[in-house]
Amino acid sequence: MAERLFPLFSTPYDRPDMRQIMFAGLGGTLAVVLLGMTAHLSGSALLMAPLGATAVLVFGLADSPLSRPRHVIGGHALSMFIGLLCLFFISSVAPASIVLATTLAAGLGTGLAIALMLATRTVHPPAGANPLLLLFSGAGFTDAALLIALPGVFGAVLLYLVAVLIRKAHPSPKH
Repeated sequence: MAERLFPLFSTPYDRPDMRQIMFAGLGGTLAVVLLGMTAHLSGSALLMAPLGATAVLVFGLADSPLSRPRHVIGGHALSMFIGLLCLFFISSVAPASIVLATTLAAGLGTGLAIALMLATRTVHPPAGANPLLLLFSGAGFTDAALLIALPGVFGAVLLYLVAVLIRKAHPSPKH
C-alpha cells in the first residue's frame, strides 16, 4: 500500500530467507565482537564506523561484487592510503587555517578515494569514509597511520575472514 502511495519506498530488493537473515546478524555480531576484543587487547582503533558498514555488505550481501576480498580489502587499503596522503599534506598548514584545510583535504581525499577505487576496480562504499575518519580524528600522521589506517585494513581482513568462515560453516541454500 505504502509503495503505491509513495513510489520512493518501493524496492526491487527481495527479502532474504530467515536463515540467511539470522546468519548475517550473527556473523556481524561475532565479527564486531571479535574486532572489539582485538581492539581492547591491542589498544588500536579497530572499532570504526566504516567497518560496521563493511559488515553489512560481507554478511548481509555476501554475493555482491562489493563484498569480494578485492573490494573489501583493496577498497579500505586504497582509501586509507589516500586519507594518509591528504593528512600528510595538510600537516604543514598553519594552525590558523587548519579547519579549512582539513575540510578541503577531506573533500579531496573522499573524491580521490572514489575515483581511484573506480579506476582500480576496488569499489567498496564503506571505504569512502576512511579519508574522513583519518582527517577528522585529530591524530597526527604517524598515529593515524599506526593506530587507525593499519588497524582499519586489518579489520577489513578480519571481517572478511569471519564472513568466509561463517559461509563455510553454514552455506546459503542454492536457488
